[in-house]
Amino acid sequence: MRRHNKNKFGFSLLEMVLAIAIIVLIGGVIAGICASISNSFVTTYNIDESADYAMLYARGFENSFLATTQLDAATGNSWEWTIANPKGLNGTTPLLTVKKPDNSTEPVFNPHFMTSDDSSDDNKWGISMFFKYDATNEVVYYRVFIKDNYQSDFVSRYDGSFWVPRLMERAERAGAGGRSVTVSGNELSEGTLTNVYGFSTNEVAQLGSNALDNDYKDVIKFVWG
Repeated sequence: MRRHNKNKFGFSLLEMVLAIAIIVLIGGVIAGICASISNSFVTTYNIDESADYAMLYARGFENSFLATTQLDAATGNSWEWTIANPKGLNGTTPLLTVKKPDNSTEPVFNPHFMTSDDSSDDNKWGISMFFKYDATNEVVYYRVFIKDNYQSDFVSRYDGSFWVPRLMERAERAGAGGRSVTVSGNELSEGTLTNVYGFSTNEVAQLGSNALDNDYKDVIKFVWG
């Protein structure tokens, strides 16, 4: 009597299902890791770039303001700093501008922002800036907000301050009645951020209530005499 051995080739249906399930599971894990890495990279990039722009506007304002306050000028001359086109929408660039005694307005500097090839598209960043002045100690405070126009709910806040050296001493030495620094315009409130600067309610909530301060305004003015 002959005995025939039947050799098995290939996989059973159960083995194939298990193999596919394992492959799908591994693929899902890898995809999740890749997505996490990608999101982490984008977040880190945005944080770094927003910090760079905040520093650019902060230093630009400090240098322009301090240089102006060290000048000798005629009584009644004044300068005003504010941000023009703060939202950065429709091809406009947020510009830190200074209004001079002759009523002409010019940018303190011309920044370059990421945008598409279409010049009418939104710039990546919206920039808003608020100011406060401590007359007793002659210290200017400023608060910069960076809003990402390409990624919703990404906002950053940066604070700074500087002392204005010899503010009244220079006026007395020049025989002027004095010099003054004042802030005006829109106060730093939730209504201003949402209605004027286009922040969403969620973005304002991310900044936190300590980011709001009615003593901060979005225009600062220096007057000689």
